[in-house]
Amino acid sequence: MRRFFGKKEGQFVIIDNDELAHLSKVMRQKVGDKIICICDDENEYYCQIESLDKRICKAKIEKIEKCSALPNKDITLFQALPKKEYLDEIVAKAVELGVSTLQLFISDFSNSSRINDERIKSQILSASKQCGRSKLMINLPLIKFSQLSKMFENFDFVIFANEKEKFKTIFDVKNIQNATKIAVIVGNEGGFSEKEIQAILKERVHSITLGTRILRCTTAVTTILALINALTKN
Repeated sequence: MRRFFGKKEGQFVIIDNDELAHLSKVMRQKVGDKIICICDDENEYYCQIESLDKRICKAKIEKIEKCSALPNKDITLFQALPKKEYLDEIVAKAVELGVSTLQLFISDFSNSSRINDERIKSQILSASKQCGRSKLMINLPLIKFSQLSKMFENFDFVIFANEKEKFKTIFDVKNIQNATKIAVIVGNEGGFSEKEIQAILKERVHSITLGTRILRCTTAVTTILALINALTKN
């Protein structure tokens, strides 16, 4: 069954706007069809389309199941703002790999100081439907690098993918499997400046290497999140 994002209203899910266009014009769903609706909560709603017009689709809920694809760890990705062509993939991989919150920030090597929140929202929604997540990843407002440090206090572990780190790996971070809130810091395609690296290392972070090869920022995000998932069973 196809998945669509909507708003739960009593015993129905209402689908409108862009999702309605995707449902009716792209996927060609019609009255009587069975669909799965996600409503930004912990459940999947198995529905049958009861009515469909140019304004809304009204789908009657027939069964509710808890979503099996929800992450069981609270992971926040602190991502230095990359070039536009890399951002879509980073957002998609973060959703697929169980990140709960995305915090983009402007670093010394960021080539832009603006983001398209609507595009990010669309990417989050698309990736969530693709991988089966029912609760959407939160996209926090863009911040400056100088605002980062005060955000690390409430995490059990802060993992820093440091290109200058030579020896320590994620496997040297003891007891990470018991963590519930994890912060992950990843640079953009230019990495971090020396000043930024030193500033991060002054915080309560675990600096790790992802190996001797230089990774693209999209690859670094995928690698570190996959490793954390394997260690924490996220």
